[in-house]
Amino acid sequence: MFTIRKQFKFEMAHQLWDSYSAACHENLHGHSYVLELYIQSKKLDNTGMVVDFGEIKDVVKTYIDQWDHSLTMPNLFPKEYLDMLAKYTKKFRVTPYNPTAENMSKDMFETLSKDLSEYQMKKYNEVLWEVAKVRLHETTTGWAEYSL
Repeated sequence: MFTIRKQFKFEMAHQLWDSYSAACHENLHGHSYVLELYIQSKKLDNTGMVVDFGEIKDVVKTYIDQWDHSLTMPNLFPKEYLDMLAKYTKKFRVTPYNPTAENMSKDMFETLSKDLSEYQMKKYNEVLWEVAKVRLHETTTGWAEYSL
């Protein structure tokens, strides 16, 4: 099995519904995230690659742009609070889960797996490679990972 890794960076603010650290659920705060996307294939293409990194970037960039410089909040907060934040925030997202690195890595794995499979079916009429795992760094010392 061949595995490649492509890295993406984005900035995002959030507030957690609950957490061990009061600072994370009592305050809006931000992180410089690093997403590592691992792609695997049993065979190489006619150029000797799993897939060109640029091809992956073209598909994933649209998805990452939704997160980049956004304020992401869980739908667990009162509607009035979310409505107020949305009124003053241009790029506002509400997730059905607490936006922890763990939950975000699962969401990213599932969404990118689907998006990249659909892309391949349109371009090649078959799935040649797949997402093996997603690793999401929330800080320089902490990350979460999701894989099947």
